[in-house]
Amino acid sequence: MPKNLGNLSRRDFLKAGTCGAMSIGPLVNTIAQLSLINSASASSLGGATLVGNDYKALICVFLRGGCDMNNVLIPVGSNPQAATYAADRAAVAIPNGIVHPIYNPSGQDTTKPITVPSGESFGLHPSLTNLATMFNSSEASFVCNVGTLAEPTNQNSYSTSSLPKQLFSHSDQVTQWMSSIADKPYTSGWGARVADLYNDTWNLQSQTSMLITAAGNNQFLNGSAGTSQYSVTSTGAISLTSFGTNYSNALNTDGSYRSSSTGERLKALERIMQYSHAHILEEGYSEVVRSARENEAIILEAIQVEQELGIDYDTIFANYEADSGIAEEFKAIARLITGRECLGNNRQIFFVDLGGFDNHQDINNDLPELLTQLDQAIGAFNASMKELDLKDADFSYDKVTTFQASDFNRTWTPNGADSASAGTDHAWGSHAFVFGGAVNGGELYGNFPELSIGGFNDVPNGSRGRWIPTTSVDQFSSVLANWFGVPIGSSEMATIFPNLYRFQDPFSGDVNLGFL
Repeated sequence: MPKNLGNLSRRDFLKAGTCGAMSIGPLVNTIAQLSLINSASASSLGGATLVGNDYKALICVFLRGGCDMNNVLIPVGSNPQAATYAADRAAVAIPNGIVHPIYNPSGQDTTKPITVPSGESFGLHPSLTNLATMFNSSEASFVCNVGTLAEPTNQNSYSTSSLPKQLFSHSDQVTQWMSSIADKPYTSGWGARVADLYNDTWNLQSQTSMLITAAGNNQFLNGSAGTSQYSVTSTGAISLTSFGTNYSNALNTDGSYRSSSTGERLKALERIMQYSHAHILEEGYSEVVRSARENEAIILEAIQVEQELGIDYDTIFANYEADSGIAEEFKAIARLITGRECLGNNRQIFFVDLGGFDNHQDINNDLPELLTQLDQAIGAFNASMKELDLKDADFSYDKVTTFQASDFNRTWTPNGADSASAGTDHAWGSHAFVFGGAVNGGELYGNFPELSIGGFNDVPNGSRGRWIPTTSVDQFSSVLANWFGVPIGSSEMATIFPNLYRFQDPFSGDVNLGFL
């Protein structure tokens, strides 16, 4: 570190600091909000290859509010359950080729057709054009009727089984999806537990965190003992506030300080942050700000690789009309994957989300717009990864896997008869899509439920169609973790998913979970 702080330049500041201090331990828990200003530290890359072709990225896209997946994956036409869908869903049904005297008198089918190897007829919501194309191109699949479970449960055992805590509650079911543990208080997300066990092994040359969120703090990446989640935007790391976007009000284009009050204020702040402080909280704050500023330099370097490779993600996303918040989050991830060599991690976990799915009313108005935003974003991101595969010799499309999750599914029957205002309510077992080059695509995995009120998959006693999951979050997530590098049957797998042993082996052929 330069000793003459009076002559410390911004460039010197970015090179200085405490290299390798990924977090500040228990102090960060005391001042937890500081973790969201991207506390990270870095050392100079020095031009060395840190990652090469030994790379995998796992992305969680969470649909907040409980997405009605009954209207995402739809039985149509000759499917034996298509008529039940049209009759029971009634005011909220997507036209699926079955005549309904009130809601679909002409028997239209507006779904996006998908081809399923079993020959059964299914379609996707009409807003999911890109996802349907990805499914039919063997780049995406669905895992059916997956949800939180404390132990295997069916209609006959429902009254005696240990059920997930606060079943049908938003906050509790979100926590349980992200932690995979349905019968104990939350302590950490399973993504964070992967990082706890493997970050030091997989990411020996790490320059920044293994856990990156483009959607703010979340429980999936929270709770790691040694790896903080870092928050980014599509244009880079989140800058310190009051200095303009990316410090435009404080810095000139060459990185020097502006001759303005804002420039002088940033200059003074960066000098102050270099001092040591006797008070533990003062020193902890300074440490977080120092490492946050250092991390910004690494993130900025990473996102510039896109241009060096001749890729234009702005144009790719524009071609898909992907300009929503979740599209910007996916764009940020695309840029960081492109600049993965700057980050130095062989394994990287990302998080994005989209809210607004708690459609107790107006589902016919609200869900199509939300699914359009989602479809545009994943379509653009998928195209971006294919473009990167073409432009980067050290990258291949099968290095990135994206999986979707949500609080829960929604009730099979609507809560009203007016298609202009009806909605659906909190339910349980849902469907989740996965996509990427490693996915065994064009398939329905797990077990598609019996779509029948009072049927074998329904919660007993007037539930209006709340499907009891036949695949647990533990089983679903363990397949993702194994693809990422966690060995089957290992103690590490048992630590990440402590309840997995209660369920049928997800890696056996009987459970139909070979989506990776």
